[in-house]
Amino acid sequence: MLRKGVLLFGLAAICNVMPAQAASLRPSKTTDSSVCDLGPNTTRFLGSQVLIPAAASSKDKVDAYVRLAGLFITERCANGQLLIVHGNSDVESDRPALEEVANSSCRVADIKQSEGQASDGPYTYGTFEFRCSITKLDEFKAKLKMVEAHDPLESLKGRLAASARSGRPADTKGPSPEKDCQKVTLGTLVKGGNCK
Repeated sequence: MLRKGVLLFGLAAICNVMPAQAASLRPSKTTDSSVCDLGPNTTRFLGSQVLIPAAASSKDKVDAYVRLAGLFITERCANGQLLIVHGNSDVESDRPALEEVANSSCRVADIKQSEGQASDGPYTYGTFEFRCSITKLDEFKAKLKMVEAHDPLESLKGRLAASARSGRPADTKGPSPEKDCQKVTLGTLVKGGNCK
């Protein structure tokens, strides 16, 4: 009887370690409970959920991708699942953001990287993918909580929106670019110029 109780306790412990459900960033993607799948095009998909403009500072773009991916991973995934993140080699913020996501989720020595190519119409570009077994979920949650206390996600979203409106990073200080007051443009003809 005692052995049966120990066996049932052991099976319950294993079931609690294994993820209860499949986790895929893309709602319609088929996967199974062994995988925490954020591919393909992880940052492109995240950027379709929250505005992350090209004009934003590199730091804000990387931070936004790490936090959005981190929120998904810490809420939907489990230790023991295979993490998959995928990025575009031509986008400067992709590699540092996804490296940080992988390093925050997994042991660095376990991260496997592969390179590839994709095309979008006539445009061909390099891609990369990181795969690793999630082992640091609690540490990642704690890290996100600390970052949130220092810089709330809503503040980050505000900076991103401001950079989209202004066409330059929101944290840029100083005067706007110099205007050429001698140049005749449509604005000078219609509105009387920008150098009043």
